[in-house]
Amino acid sequence: MSKPTPPFTLVNIRDRRTYWIGGQRQALIVGAAETGGRYALSHVVITAESGAAEHIHGTEAEAFYLLTGRLRFRIAGRETLLEPGAFLHLEPGLPYSFDLVGADPAEVLVLYAPAGLERFIAEVGVADIPDAATRSLQDVSAMKLRARAYGVTYTARKTS
Repeated sequence: MSKPTPPFTLVNIRDRRTYWIGGQRQALIVGAAETGGRYALSHVVITAESGAAEHIHGTEAEAFYLLTGRLRFRIAGRETLLEPGAFLHLEPGLPYSFDLVGADPAEVLVLYAPAGLERFIAEVGVADIPDAATRSLQDVSAMKLRARAYGVTYTARKTS
């Protein structure tokens, strides 16, 4: 028997679970437990060392709302630039990658629907401790292999 979804959820900043994964700082705001599995939401900081190699999500749609910085997305071979205030929705199955434009980090809210990918972030991410960013970049190949169990497939192509 599943636990009923609460009628409302309040998550204070001190209650977020924060991990570094592939050089990105992912602060998990809510996940399946708080939303009845409908969606997960993360506050993500993307630095010049991070970004995302081309990959495909087989299960969840993703939505990106850019708060600060600039990001270049490549979606199914098409390039687009996100600037603060831009919103991007991606359906499952689209190959995409992104990287930072400029020197300043980007902050973005990322919504995954349905929820579930937050478990992957918690499993492979490095807890937010000193040197976590560097440690999260050291074994990206293992992270990419584990992603398959969550329906995420990295392509062999380099897109940058």
